[in-house]
Amino acid sequence: MRDSRPQQPRIAAPRGPAPAAKMLLLSLGLLLAIAAVPARANIGLNAPTKLGEVTFRWFGLPLYDASLYAEGQSRFDWQTPMALRLKYRRGFSKLQLMKATASELARIEGPRADQDQLIAKLDRCFQDVAAGDSFVATARAPDQVALYLNGRQTCDVRHPQARKRFLNIWLSPDSRAARLSSRLRGE
Repeated sequence: MRDSRPQQPRIAAPRGPAPAAKMLLLSLGLLLAIAAVPARANIGLNAPTKLGEVTFRWFGLPLYDASLYAEGQSRFDWQTPMALRLKYRRGFSKLQLMKATASELARIEGPRADQDQLIAKLDRCFQDVAAGDSFVATARAPDQVALYLNGRQTCDVRHPQARKRFLNIWLSPDSRAARLSSRLRGE
């Protein structure tokens, strides 16, 4: 008596080392292609050069790692497009990030007539972060800063001197961690 169930198609098993070698080569090729994607996709700059990298701590507890990149040069200069990446080691709420930003802006630059306007624009940028999240602030022009959370743009702030005023929180000689700021600038 014949079995009336449909027959499953037979798939021939690959023979010899050639198929495995082809898969390995394809996998390596894919990895190389991914690695060759320009860094612009990650931080918004053409030909970025890392100037410095530091870990910011609070009473020894690591809060985040910061990396500063400049477009096409290896020296820090406020006139050059730049990007600052913060990779968080712990979570913070949007409110915590905004309070710290507003406090540091006021501390570093003193009272300014347009400070509340700048803070309101930045408020739209921030979101809660968890350990492993990255915020990137890309400043291609003196009056512009775009913020990205895990590669997704959250805002594009247009404001007089936005680049220097916002990034001074981490880069100013008057920042809370002046030695780290100097290292971040590559000095």
